[in-house]
Amino acid sequence: MKKSCFRLFLGALVMVCMVSLSFAAQDTGNETTPPVKSAKKKKPFPAQENLLDINTATAEQLKALPGLSNEDVKNIIAGRPYTRKNQLKQKNIITASTYDGIKSAIVAKKPTK
Repeated sequence: MKKSCFRLFLGALVMVCMVSLSFAAQDTGNETTPPVKSAKKKKPFPAQENLLDINTATAEQLKALPGLSNEDVKNIIAGRPYTRKNQLKQKNIITASTYDGIKSAIVAKKPTK
């Protein structure tokens, strides 16, 4: 009698486990509480390898930047070397609005001696 009760109890336990696992696998997200949103990640700063160096870029590379005219390109090349990219705006090489349009795509690396 003890063995048959134990088997019955063990069978019921296995059935409960299987039913609970099947419900867990079929979770449709119809919960009453909204899912927890993860914190927004900031975009990483672009690697400097992907940025155009205004001290070494060719005229063709500079012309590819949005908003630069041929005159702007000539002025950038004539004003080299730059220690910081914002010198383009500070020295009135290009306008502030043009600088704002390209500042995320350029860098001023220190010239090698």
